[in-house]
Amino acid sequence: MEKITFQTKSDFIYQELKQDIISGRYKPRERIVISSVAKKFGTSDIPVREALKQLESEGLIKNTPHVGAVVTSFDFDDIQKIFQVRTVLEGMAAREAAKNINSSEIKSLEKSVAQMKKAIESGHFFSLTQINLAYHQTIYSVSGNEYLNKVIFELWSLSSRSRALFILAPERARESAQEHIAILAALKKGDGDEAERLIFQHNGSALKALRRYLEKNEPGKTDILEDA
Repeated sequence: MEKITFQTKSDFIYQELKQDIISGRYKPRERIVISSVAKKFGTSDIPVREALKQLESEGLIKNTPHVGAVVTSFDFDDIQKIFQVRTVLEGMAAREAAKNINSSEIKSLEKSVAQMKKAIESGHFFSLTQINLAYHQTIYSVSGNEYLNKVIFELWSLSSRSRALFILAPERARESAQEHIAILAALKKGDGDEAERLIFQHNGSALKALRRYLEKNEPGKTDILEDA
């Protein structure tokens, strides 16, 4: 019999707020108003405060006297370091995927690309983050190396804030979709060298887009990305 897991109100609110921060629905430096959150979830302030304490322990928010809970800025230094490792491993996985990919997996990637285009046209950038994740999961699982796949997505978790890019910088979405199309074309041809090169280019472009966002919204923090 399936075991049912019961969440407390604070657990549920924590998960919802965390997803909203990671996805970019709450932007860096934006306040999270306790009373508004409590009203949204039909609860008292107490479970909201408990959820915020957990988010603060993870560095996603900061409680400031006379201000309240504020979403923290990106730690771009960490993101850049993680991307450096991710890019090497993801390139390796894409190279191996080009050897192993079958028609069913190609169709799955084609479906993801079609969904990306639809999400972009309708302005559903939150959905785009989920579709993007599914696209990359398909490729890296096809590498045939479960350890490589596991490490890649552990690194994705560590850089989860970067997934907000499509919401924070919508202009990146169309560029990213074209890159996904090119990667898919390389995989269809079984060209591992090209798939690896395009993954390097894809991640590099994402970092540059993050830098542009930072230059525009948080001047003075861009030095860490000058070599991206």
